Formats: sequence, C-alpha cells, structure tokens
Amino acid sequence: MSKHIIVEPGSLGCHNMGDVAMMQVAVERIMQFWPSAQVEIVTSRPDLLARFCPSAKPIPAEERHAWLSARDLAIGLRKKLPPSLSRLFLSLTRVVWLRLPRVIDLAVRIKARLLHREFTSPECFRRRLKSADCLVVSGMGVLNDAFADSAVALLDELEAALEIGIPVVAFGQGVGPISDILLVERARAVLLRLAFISLREGYTGLPLLEALGVPRDKVVVTGDDAIEMAFRYKPSSLGNEIGVSLRFADYAGTNHETVGTLSGPLNEVAETAKCSLIPIPISFGESDSDVRASEKLLGHACRVSLEEVSGPEDVIRLIASCRAVVTGSYHGGVFALAQGIPIIGLIQSPYYEQKFKGLEAQFPGGCRLLDLRTPLSSEEIRDNILSAFDSADKMRESLLAAAAKQIELGRETYRAAFRMVEKAHQSHELREGSKEPGF
Repeated sequence: MSKHIIVEPGSLGCHNMGDVAMMQVAVERIMQFWPSAQVEIVTSRPDLLARFCPSAKPIPAEERHAWLSARDLAIGLRKKLPPSLSRLFLSLTRVVWLRLPRVIDLAVRIKARLLHREFTSPECFRRRLKSADCLVVSGMGVLNDAFADSAVALLDELEAALEIGIPVVAFGQGVGPISDILLVERARAVLLRLAFISLREGYTGLPLLEALGVPRDKVVVTGDDAIEMAFRYKPSSLGNEIGVSLRFADYAGTNHETVGTLSGPLNEVAETAKCSLIPIPISFGESDSDVRASEKLLGHACRVSLEEVSGPEDVIRLIASCRAVVTGSYHGGVFALAQGIPIIGLIQSPYYEQKFKGLEAQFPGGCRLLDLRTPLSSEEIRDNILSAFDSADKMRESLLAAAAKQIELGRETYRAAFRMVEKAHQSHELREGSKEPGF
C-alpha cells in the first residue's frame, strides 16, 4: 500500500535556495525508502514547486493559512485582554479549534460573510492532514524567537496532526534561540511528542531540546540535509574566486552599514589575491533579498531572478568556482563547506550567531567567524578573509570528510525514522483490529 506523505518545507514560496535544496533532498530520501509514496508539499508557488520537485503534488498554502487562522478567530477581543487572560483565552480557543472543527468551520464561514471576504474552509487542509500517513517537517530554521509567530503556528499544526494519530518526523532542523514565553510553552508541549527530530547542529540545538524535555533517544545531530546536494557538485580542485553572500533582513541584523564595513576589506583582498568577487544569492525573497544586498556591496547587479534559477544547483556551481566564501547567509556557508571550501561567517544577530557557531562545530576548522556587532578594523576583516583563502587547500580534505560523514548519518536517520513510522502504523492497525465492533 502506497504511503501518503505531507511535507512542510522551509520556504512556502520556494524563494530560498537553501530551503529548496533541503526540500529536494528530503523528497529524494522519502522516495528512496518509500518508492511508491505520494508526496504532497505545502506551497504558495506551485509553478516553482513543479520545477524543483516535479514528482510532488502541491498543497495550496492558502488552505493551510485558512486552517491555521481559524485558531484565533476572536483575535481582536484577545488583544484587549490582560496578558495572563489573553494567553488563557488563546489556549481555550486552540482547544476548540482542535476538538470542534465543525464549529470552527461554521464560525469562519459566518465571519467571512459578515466581512464580505472570500471563504476558504479550514476543513480543506484538515482533511488533507487526516488522510496522511506521515507529516514530514523538512529542514528549516523557524523554531526560534526571530520567527516566533510562524514557529507557534507550525507547532500547533504538528499538535493537530498528532492528535488525529498522524506520526510527525522533523529533519534537518535549526532550533533556537528561544526565549519567547508562548513559544517556549508550545515547544515544550509538542516537540517531545514527535516520532523523531534530526538537527542541523548540536552546539545549541541539542542542549535546548534537552532543556525542553525532548527525550534524547528521539534526537540525532545529522547536519543540514542540503549538504548532500552541494557535495555532489564539489569541484575536482579549488577555484580562485571569493564568493560573497550577504542578506538584508531584520533577523540577520544586516544593513547598509554592513556594506560600508565590508566593502573596503573585500576589495583589498581581491586586489591582493588577484581574484574576483562573485555574488552568491541564496534568498530571492522580498523581505530578505540577497540579490539587493549583493548589488549594494559589490557595486554591480547580480543579474539573476528567481524565475531564472533552475534550482539550487545554479548557486552551488557558482560557489564551486571559489576558494573561500564570505557569507552572511547560512546556506551560503553550507553550500561552500560541503564542497570543501572554507567560509568567513558574518554575525550580526543572536539568530545568526547560533547558526554559524553550529556550522563551525559541524565543520571543524572550516569557519572563521566575524562578529560585526563589535568594532572590527578593516585590517582584521581583510586578514581573516586572506587567511581562509590561503589555507583553503589544507582544509579541503577534512571538510569533505566531515560532509561525507554527515550525509551518511542523514540517510541513516531517514531510514531509522521511517522504520519507526512503519512500526507506529502497524501498532495502530493492531489496536484498531482488536476493537469490538462499534468502537
């Protein structure tokens, strides 16, 4: 019997090539272990999903949004309450959302009619979820304070799946930092119920999950799923360019001042090393555009749009021509290190501090981290980039070995997780078969 798998990807709009690479590898591995599986992926860009994962079927993100929005129909009233009562009210409405879907559906229908809005039934997505054999959370970094609202919504979705008996597995997750009170409460209540969680890194993610009460035997540190795709395109020898990936986004802490800090040292390094600076766009989103940041930093257009990118392979091939990569984007670092290329990671927020320190732990010796929140001279920045450039040959084999180890561990984790899912289904079928008629 073929399995029905729903995948929650890191990027609903397929605008981030790191998230797309993780999604593609996840689908490959799912099909490897369940060759006849029907895979459905939540997306707001079915056209791009068809390009990146042609074997998967799209689930309209609008259906998911309508379902999740119904958790808090009286949000206007809740916001007028004191914080303690507001949280209690939210908990009560969440229980109604979970337990009384027909009531919620009717309430949404009435509200849409009163406000003259288009109606999408919350039941559409719920029905899809009920028909699934497994819900897979593909690699993402949403479970943290920077995306607290999205993280809580995801956790509510996972809880709803668990409540109706759907096993949930999460692969390649970046977790933390988490201090938001509501997010801590939801993470503590939901994550320990997942069948399996694999982490991108164990530097901060693992201690955080342990503090949240997630059993250690449910967690394994595998590295990022996208490592496998980048490793396939590793060059036979290192290039001679320097890749530059910068992101303008609130969660990254990067701004126009960052451009001024980096511009001089980068141009000095290019002149000294007699190399070119290559823009490496990872995200093409409106709110976190690497293309816009590259144009500001390097003084020339990246000349690549999302519609022109055939897939993460395009970005990975750009990096393959490099000898070192200066990056303020996490997957700019992943794609480089997985090809044996050292990186200089730029830190300007707690979110990226955790990301890059985790990556540093996964690829020992391959990362030089520059904390731009503290005063750094142009000479310090220049010397760090030159040091990575000059030592690249010495680091290559150890970085490739680290990548190969993480790839194998990742594959084995998928295999083990799906064995657990199979056992869970068999146990469920046995319990259902032993019930008396009428139960």
